[in-house]
Amino acid sequence: MGTKLRALFAAIRRRIEGKELTVYPSYGYRDPADAGTWVAPMRVWVHDNRDTPFVERAIQDWAVAHFERDLRRALDPAEKAQLRECLAPFIADDKNREAVEFRFEEDPGRKVFRFAQMTTPGGIVEEAMRVPDTLVRDVRARRDAAAAVSSAAGIAGAGSPRDPWLAIRARSGDGFGEGIGAIRFLEPDGLSIVCDIDDTLKATGIPAGKRAVLRNTFLHAFTAVPGMRERLVAMAGGEQAAAEASFHYVSGSPWQMYGVLARFLFEQEKFPAGTLHMKPLRLNLVERGAVGSLLSFAVGGGLATLDQKVRQIADLMLRLPRRRFILVGDSGERDPEVYRAIRTLFPGQVESIHIRDVLGGRLAGMQVISEPDAFVPLDVSELVTEMAALIEKSRAATTPGPSF
Repeated sequence: MGTKLRALFAAIRRRIEGKELTVYPSYGYRDPADAGTWVAPMRVWVHDNRDTPFVERAIQDWAVAHFERDLRRALDPAEKAQLRECLAPFIADDKNREAVEFRFEEDPGRKVFRFAQMTTPGGIVEEAMRVPDTLVRDVRARRDAAAAVSSAAGIAGAGSPRDPWLAIRARSGDGFGEGIGAIRFLEPDGLSIVCDIDDTLKATGIPAGKRAVLRNTFLHAFTAVPGMRERLVAMAGGEQAAAEASFHYVSGSPWQMYGVLARFLFEQEKFPAGTLHMKPLRLNLVERGAVGSLLSFAVGGGLATLDQKVRQIADLMLRLPRRRFILVGDSGERDPEVYRAIRTLFPGQVESIHIRDVLGGRLAGMQVISEPDAFVPLDVSELVTEMAALIEKSRAATTPGPSF
């Protein structure tokens, strides 16, 4: 077989077998049993566009028809574009039983870390990866030196030697898929800010009901809540202090919304870079009845979101027991109950709780009854008891276990 023919076959194979890796930003914490090792809980999604574009078009057409019936008008081009962008990850072809590996971009030794498990039917692999501290220090020193040289030379876009994130490059075992990501290795002491997204940072309109949430999520360009970026930075102590603090954004949205949310938060609105913690949704839109299930999921499940957020935030605080935490949310969903439960479980770590009131306007002109017996509080005692037992069990172990 000639060289040109082999190259042609190789190109065809890459087009057919090519795939994309979404590497979600992660954090690392020091192994409590081994100061020379970091533990980084990682999540990677292996996926691709489907080889059957007519399926994608059918799903998109169904979604367009759904919203046009609801609105009783045709969608405009901008609304259709937003809908297509949000739907794309749900339609993607999840790659099952894929091997995944990664390395640090600036690692002079080019050490490869391999996930022990292969991807699930949903294309996901999750694992707590162990990284030697010597490697982290070598990568950081090499990256900082390169950034300093670039900065001195006046190269546009040069990184900062103080950048706490280390870039990684992941690839599928067959070499046909690749993706980039980053890990931030957090020292035991410091400030961490946990923040909700919907109606705290992004105007979603949850109190306005399901239809408003659907339209604001799938049809309208995302808009930021005015002043919230400045408030977050001020809570951290200003721009310089915010660069030292770590940020963790917790959302009841499914992981499939990660891409559009990350672009909105970090590229468009310039919120401090951080990790995202979202809700697993084992669903792909090519399955029968899946589109309807998605729409129900996107606007419902308040109690499930409460459970998810408590577990994910508890996981963070258990792994970072010496860090101080500021918790930020809104009154539209369950954030007050979530943060009250967290403060009960970790009273020594919660420095303050900040709730954005999105309900106050509903009470304008009304006589508000404020006696203690006027309220019907949401009872989360069973969840707190369950979490307390899990936390005690994890603390008794040498190393905190996997995510709750």
